[in-house]
Amino acid sequence: MKKLLIFAVALLLVLAGCSTESNQDKAKKETESKTLTVSAAASLTDVSKALEKEFNKKHPNTHIKFNYGGSGSLRKQVEAGADVDVIMSANTSDVDKLQDNDKVSEVYDYAKNKLIIIKYKNSDIKELRDVTSPKKVALGEEKSVPAGHYALEYMKKEDLYEGMTSTFVFAKDVKQVLNYVQKENAEAGFVYETDLYKGKDKKADNVVKLSDAPLNEPIIYRAGLVTDNKEAKEWFDFLKSKEAKEILKEYHFEG
Repeated sequence: MKKLLIFAVALLLVLAGCSTESNQDKAKKETESKTLTVSAAASLTDVSKALEKEFNKKHPNTHIKFNYGGSGSLRKQVEAGADVDVIMSANTSDVDKLQDNDKVSEVYDYAKNKLIIIKYKNSDIKELRDVTSPKKVALGEEKSVPAGHYALEYMKKEDLYEGMTSTFVFAKDVKQVLNYVQKENAEAGFVYETDLYKGKDKKADNVVKLSDAPLNEPIIYRAGLVTDNKEAKEWFDFLKSKEAKEILKEYHFEG
């Protein structure tokens, strides 16, 4: 009987130890840093940092790795199996293509933007049609940069396209378009209205708005949930929050 009692006590101690170890492991896992990979349109470079800061208030152990580029290029990376948890596109079509191919499980329209035409400050042009070769108009690559597609759509709608093709210089994303105009390597360029700002309040250097470039349809930014990781779902839910919407508004995006 005594041996049985000793055995029972020993067994309880072993089980208690296992339980303690399990709880310790669980606590350790909860405090370990997790990496979330977000592929984001280049026009989100500034606002994404503000979104990350707000997100980390409730999720301090999640490290976000941003991959910036043209939406079409980001889509192709997801299609190729790149390590991406969430894609934040500057259009709807690239995310829709991913959803059609079962590459994203959920989509959400998180912002809107406007297409504008910029010029460098000392340029004397009054409108886009004033730009003639060898001077240049910068725009994103049509197949990989939504703003480039929108720019061509606008010029065709306004009967500007045929007479201006010799002035086109193509860029990998809107940030490169902005850079071309800032450095006066292009007389004018097509960017989003949000690109006029460097962060929340400061205007971008050496560029001014020449005019709006209105389209027939609004420019909608759509996100896609690529993985079912806990952190990915938390970020996706965060984009729908009041806090995220306020930050996007502060950085001149429309709701």
